[in-house]
Amino acid sequence: MSSITLAETQGVRAAQEVQRKRVLHLVGSRQDEFYHDLSVLYARACDACQDLDRERFEFLFAVVHMNGTWSFPSGLDDKSLAAAKRVPFAAAIAQIGVLAPDVMVPHMFCVEGMTRFRSLFDLLDIPFLGNHEYTVWPATDKATTKQLLDACGVRVPKGNLLVKGQKEWPSSVRVPLVVKPCNEDNSRGITLVKREEDLAAAIEYAFSFDPRVVVDEYIAGREVRAACVEEADGTLTVLPKIEYFLTDIRTSAHKLATDQSGKLKSDAIQAAKKDGDRQCPADLSPALHERINAMVKEAHRVLKCRHYSLYDLRIDADEQPYILEAALFCSFSPLSVIPSMAQHAGREDLKHPNFFHSLLERAAAEKPSRTAVVASGAGALANAPTSDTLAELTRTVSDGNSTKSEPSVGSESA
Repeated sequence: MSSITLAETQGVRAAQEVQRKRVLHLVGSRQDEFYHDLSVLYARACDACQDLDRERFEFLFAVVHMNGTWSFPSGLDDKSLAAAKRVPFAAAIAQIGVLAPDVMVPHMFCVEGMTRFRSLFDLLDIPFLGNHEYTVWPATDKATTKQLLDACGVRVPKGNLLVKGQKEWPSSVRVPLVVKPCNEDNSRGITLVKREEDLAAAIEYAFSFDPRVVVDEYIAGREVRAACVEEADGTLTVLPKIEYFLTDIRTSAHKLATDQSGKLKSDAIQAAKKDGDRQCPADLSPALHERINAMVKEAHRVLKCRHYSLYDLRIDADEQPYILEAALFCSFSPLSVIPSMAQHAGREDLKHPNFFHSLLERAAAEKPSRTAVVASGAGALANAPTSDTLAELTRTVSDGNSTKSEPSVGSESA
């Protein structure tokens, strides 16, 4: 009797393992120490959540290091990170194949991590949370984001794009204005310029981060963050908004705390928050709520966002909102902005980690089944050219009839 019970128990456990989704956290950066450490910081906060459903999901880790090597630590604590063997890119791809994740959660915040590494997982047929690289590429560039939104009637501040060596001084905006690099996040390189004599230094500082710099008119007034999330049926829901109480603009010091050397503190996210510096839900008039809701939903559609999108806005004295930039990433920790907003939505399904679990299931459902992949591969092999057919093709192309035998590369003919 006991042996039967043991066998039944083992069978149940095996069934649970089969149903358990494998979630790969993609962490790190090749760009610099700041982005590498920031990624680890947010990924740790995500994995540290005690309410994650570890019976439904198995969480794994892949870390991209600044020298281009990868590692697959058992955890994200300092000891596990140090002990994990580092391997070159090709070996890392092979290891990902062995791990066979059902879904990937991106925690890489550098431009390359937000784009090329997401494309990599698209090529590997491993779905991931959040926006595709074709959405993130234009959104990482603040000037391009503004152009796309402005063309579709979404209000943005007036401004100029400066390009190193081509145009290095604004032509249509005057102080007070905001100078910021096009491709930096967390307010790195940003300056509020109130005096004309300070403008050159601010532009030079921004150029030290990026050869493309945005110079925008300063919108005096309130600063708000707004996000919308996709429901399972594809409809958009705007989450409760956050208002930040500021003297003028948000800087990197408002977002992440660093030590005297500029290195991120271990509690960088929590330490940057001060009592009374923000409010969620924001206390806005019904009319302003409606304007922002319509604006962020339209921006979500214009930028072709997926799962969620997040925006920084300024509100002028006439209660007109302006989108400053899009922030199309989320690490889904209790400290992340979107989960923090969702906690005030009054819906259990949007509270963390319920919404995170929902997105994991939705994304994992996009993964091609193993049977379909094998069948597709078999079909491709069956139709693959052999040495005989390649030789025949070569003869056909070289016998003077190439115009009949070779379709045009750019042709759209059937």
